[in-house]
Amino acid sequence: MTNDRIAACFARAMAAAGCVEAAPHVAVALSGGPDSLGLTLLARDWAADRGGRVTAFVVDHGLRPGSAGDAGRAAALAGAVGVPARILTLAPGAIGAAGVEAGARAARYAALTDACRAAGILHLLTGHSLDDQAETVLIRLGRGSGVDGLAAMPAVRPEGGIRLVRPVLAIRRAELLAVVAAAGLTPLHDPMNDDDRVQRVRLRAAATAAAFDGAGLDPVRVVQSAARAAAARAALDAQMVRVAFRGGLRLHGWGGAELPLTLFADPDLSAPGLDADLPERLVGRLAMVVGGQDLPPRGAAAARLAADLVAMARGVPGGDHLPQGGRTLGGCRFLWGGRRLLVLREPRAIAPPRAVMPGDRLHWDGRFAVSIPDTPACRAAAAEGRLRLQAVGEDLARRLGKVAPAAAASLRACVAPRAIASLPLLTRLDVPLAFPHLTESIRREAAEDQTLAHTTFRAWFAPSRPLDGDGVFWAMAGEHSAGKRPRS
Repeated sequence: MTNDRIAACFARAMAAAGCVEAAPHVAVALSGGPDSLGLTLLARDWAADRGGRVTAFVVDHGLRPGSAGDAGRAAALAGAVGVPARILTLAPGAIGAAGVEAGARAARYAALTDACRAAGILHLLTGHSLDDQAETVLIRLGRGSGVDGLAAMPAVRPEGGIRLVRPVLAIRRAELLAVVAAAGLTPLHDPMNDDDRVQRVRLRAAATAAAFDGAGLDPVRVVQSAARAAAARAALDAQMVRVAFRGGLRLHGWGGAELPLTLFADPDLSAPGLDADLPERLVGRLAMVVGGQDLPPRGAAAARLAADLVAMARGVPGGDHLPQGGRTLGGCRFLWGGRRLLVLREPRAIAPPRAVMPGDRLHWDGRFAVSIPDTPACRAAAAEGRLRLQAVGEDLARRLGKVAPAAAASLRACVAPRAIASLPLLTRLDVPLAFPHLTESIRREAAEDQTLAHTTFRAWFAPSRPLDGDGVFWAMAGEHSAGKRPRS
């Protein structure tokens, strides 16, 4: 493509992604490499044509010596082309020990989405190219993935309460480099691209253009296959969502799901054929929504649980009731009894406590958008370095009935008792300051404690992934969905 054709391709992708607001303010995730730098240039010109602007966010992972200097150089490249940049430095230990690739990705997106929300930006653009999409398909193929995996990366998806947009999925990596060269810029080389601990790096080293040609693989055609898989995935998702909400699925504002067990016996959900995996799909998506996960549970565990739920549902005719039982999956508890299935967050899998500041707006545990109150009590706790956001926890959930019995009773009337431990809580170290899901009754019971800030601590259910994958994007403000499908 010529640069004009690339710009036109980019504009079409942005329009298709729904980036159509007047005077748009969008963010780009900038590493300084050719893909993200080309993206920054395309986004700058696109926004300028519409009276808008672009902010670049550069993440310093802190994984190696010199990373801060590289982040500074990337930010300088953005500044040189008229795009203001901000460096986001990850806190020590933010990546965790789950693996370099997965840990760095999770920490990076958490920082990027927090920065977007703080700046009032809805759309975060990333520089995933057509080559990246082809590589993703090959990785998923090597894992034996089905339709979901082979559909690869969607062009748009919700991420931490904002919209993640990949507008250069139809543009080759070499074409983005040409955009950078035409601007007279020299992109940075990211040493992480040489780290053979990362699967994509190993694949990229093997899957050169010659290797593609020698195997008869055209990246463009590989991506076309992904588009067909994505269409099949969307059709399956639509059927799953339609059957689930018609059958009585409810998503609650406190972050759980509830449904009749008999839904798994619905012929439209468990009939043989192409959609025979719909029960497993529903189980996996419920784990993603309630567990705040980016991906459904891997392995055979979801399939086994779905098969067991189908078998139980078919064995519960008329007035039969099942004994209490349950299983954990994907950071969630699947609990059944009588004729109901309840899906709750597993307290032991919740994100660890994190320091916060008054006025912060952030995404917590992949499930809740949280607004930290700016009150004297919170300012005092923050000044001492003691203001924390964490889960209520099982110990406090048990003690709550003794500390504030009326409030605990009120809470249990609107929140499943076993879900209380997974709710967000604002503390001054171990001393609770605010419970967003408690009612006025706790303020009356604790009227003598002037540090409480219940009226201004807000948390609303905004899961990392909506039930149907790419389509429905919602945030519920602490209210039941009352069996209705959330607004899209």
